[in-house]
Amino acid sequence: MSRHIKHGKQWVCVTLFLITFLWVLLPESLSGPSVLWPSLLTLILAFMTRDIYFALLLGAFSGCLLLDHGNPFRAFIHFFDQHLIPVLAKPWNVSVILFSFFMGGIVELLNRNGSMLAVAQNLLGKDMSRRRAGLGAFAMGWVVFFDGLANCMLVGKTMRAVTDRAGISREKLAFIVDSTASPIASFALVSTWIATEMGLILAGFQNAGIQDPTGQLAPYRLLIESLPFRFYNYFMLAIVFLTIWMRREYGPMVNFERHARQALPSRRRATASASKKPTMWIGVTSLVILVAGVFLGLFLDGGGLGKPWGVSSMIDVLGQARADVVFLTVTAFVSVVVIVLTRFYLPEVTKEPLIQVYLDGMRTMFMPMLILVLAFTLSHVVRELETAQWLVGFLGDWFPPSLLPMMVFLLAGVMSFSTGTSWGTMGVVMPLAIPVALELTQWELGQDLHPVVISTIGSVLAGAVFGDHCSPISDTTIVSSFASGCDPMDHVKTQLPYALCAGGLAALIGYLLSGLEVSPWWSLALGLVGCWCFVRFKGQCISPIPMSGSTSDGAESPRDA
Repeated sequence: MSRHIKHGKQWVCVTLFLITFLWVLLPESLSGPSVLWPSLLTLILAFMTRDIYFALLLGAFSGCLLLDHGNPFRAFIHFFDQHLIPVLAKPWNVSVILFSFFMGGIVELLNRNGSMLAVAQNLLGKDMSRRRAGLGAFAMGWVVFFDGLANCMLVGKTMRAVTDRAGISREKLAFIVDSTASPIASFALVSTWIATEMGLILAGFQNAGIQDPTGQLAPYRLLIESLPFRFYNYFMLAIVFLTIWMRREYGPMVNFERHARQALPSRRRATASASKKPTMWIGVTSLVILVAGVFLGLFLDGGGLGKPWGVSSMIDVLGQARADVVFLTVTAFVSVVVIVLTRFYLPEVTKEPLIQVYLDGMRTMFMPMLILVLAFTLSHVVRELETAQWLVGFLGDWFPPSLLPMMVFLLAGVMSFSTGTSWGTMGVVMPLAIPVALELTQWELGQDLHPVVISTIGSVLAGAVFGDHCSPISDTTIVSSFASGCDPMDHVKTQLPYALCAGGLAALIGYLLSGLEVSPWWSLALGLVGCWCFVRFKGQCISPIPMSGSTSDGAESPRDA
């Protein structure tokens, strides 16, 4: 059966590409809705094949075919010399890629030298209640804020022994880990996400004809202003916290949690680090330097010394700073710090040379960076086709601006769910959503941005996380389940009801109201009340286990047999 389905998808892909060839042969192929075809083809292929690399590549090449009037040879050459190479030659894009590679190396070093494990063991102790263990895992997710995949791997592996001993199911741990990974990394002001998000915001304004946005249009400033509009992230985090604190669960999670009470695993001793104090010292020092260095660098580079203190002036300073240069410089410096500290204080942690460990970490970022490069290339092609200009002209006559944030959130969620990648989704949706929002709000250069524009930026970023969070083919879904020790599909079916609740509240209470220009703080307050009502009235109580029962060496669970 699966072979027939796969064969059918292959024929669909071939048919779609043939449509592209036939389309470009028509007169006026570069006018009207034809300019939407590369983006539409990317969405269809991503949904059909679940392969975002293939979808982005074919979508960009189909745009080249349109630009070259169906000549495949010229399109192939121009794909490289007029689109891919110019994208790679842009200083901002190079900085984003190098920054992400440096962060990958730092994360791998902190993983190998045991820093995160040492933090967990020193802060959480050995014997604890279910609530304390759950809150400890939740807090660890906030500590590893700088990368979603690193969060999944480090927190899942570090906390598994602790939550096993407290009687928390592996599925619940995977839910906590996954829900504190991308939702936190995507809005953290220092993370592997932030440079990419700023780059895509920049691409959106360039598609609208603003080549070098500064001041109130600076990408870092807009990223900060969009933080109150990340409704899904906040509602998901609230639901995780409430389920832990109130000891209530909903849907399939109930059975897994009750099973974990009845059959506690026998492996209860957390793995002890051979050098807890030094590794914790190195990890904390490295993270403090990273965070403090970024903020200090942005402050100095943005001219903060010559401006008065205040929230608005600080936002101006951050907006004027060359964020790409600061991120690249600080991460390069922290890389050296982590290598030197590990070499002199923990020379025994790995048999491999530390530079090899660092390069291994950089390799883990290759595939995400490939997605980013292809997304930038597609964005460049779409800009040449003037897709955004046609789209805003088409929608501007009848599409109400009040519905734009909600519709963009749902679109990003559906695409991210079908492809399993939030980065690819942001790369496709953001460059189109910003010009549409600017046109629908009738914004002109020199005016303050309409709240709907800021809300739309937030809806793209939150919607991408929403779909990625629900998707069974998402990298964070798969990594969090394996790191936590549970089956990926069990993780998906136990997490999905909570994600749909948070997504529904974000769409209806968050983005629908923000489109009507209701303050995001009111939406957040109402949404948090909705989260509490969901957990309180839909959740089933999971009774706590006595501490004596949680520390006895009971029978093995079937999962550990």
